[in-house]
Amino acid sequence: MTSSAALPSTTRTASPPARSTSAEPPEPFIARYFTTPLFFASFLLSFLLVDTRNHSQTTSSRKPPSARETEPWFWRARHRKLARLEIGQALEMRRLVLGVVLLVLGVGLVGAWWVGRWVLGLVRGVVGGL
Repeated sequence: MTSSAALPSTTRTASPPARSTSAEPPEPFIARYFTTPLFFASFLLSFLLVDTRNHSQTTSSRKPPSARETEPWFWRARHRKLARLEIGQALEMRRLVLGVVLLVLGVGLVGAWWVGRWVLGLVRGVVGGL
């Protein structure tokens, strides 16, 4: 029999993350708070569009599954390939979606500015007429 003292200890203590010795420049404010969320949202929207399109295509052409297609390994492999394909298509489509998002934001800002001026004109008219 071996004693428990002879066995090496498998307990490890968590060490703090290693700090890099090179001074990394801080991430710019605009990149952190505006462009990164915008790029992420455009990717999610493009992925949603690609997934919706692919889902509608696969459900419209339903055929009865063969014996091979009912096995779990087949579905895992198929889902993995489909996920890679959809992510690739979403990354290709991201620029177009980003352009549409920026266009909608621009039109929304112009519309908000126009409505704000209109409301301000109404308030000035009411206050000036008193």
